[in-house]
Amino acid sequence: MPTENTLTAHPAIDLQGQDLVLTRVFAAPRERVWQAWTSTEHFARWFGPHGTTLPFCTLDVRPGGVLHFRHQHANGDGVWVKGVYREVAAPERLVLDWGFSDADGNRVEHPGFAKSTRVTLTLAEEEGGTRVTIRHQGLGVDQGESQGWAETLERLAELLAAD
Repeated sequence: MPTENTLTAHPAIDLQGQDLVLTRVFAAPRERVWQAWTSTEHFARWFGPHGTTLPFCTLDVRPGGVLHFRHQHANGDGVWVKGVYREVAAPERLVLDWGFSDADGNRVEHPGFAKSTRVTLTLAEEEGGTRVTIRHQGLGVDQGESQGWAETLERLAELLAAD
């Protein structure tokens, strides 16, 4: 088992056309990392870049189930996001389509951003830890998503180290 909370200090980021791919290894069992992604209680504690919170968050982790949250910044600004789980294979893979929404879960457009994107999460056991790979498809261009995901994974590392 790795002695630090992650084997890699920062995620490897690869921009492949319209896909953003991030990989990071955590010093935590795969089942624990899976719980962080699939339990509303855990997810709401860590998801999002530094300085953000999820004051509203629901997860229904099953094919056709919905992820819905308000991503709020410290200054009070925020956005709603809604996703639909397309594939759930515990504890190794989640696939969901997501985009901006309103508080009721209706899709809304944000000029310059894709209407809907796909996020694929894979978790693989590696040297006593868990390799997490995120593929965010359909972005068009990186408008801060690579930094946002990198900071999000830093927050996940903090949660896993604290629990």
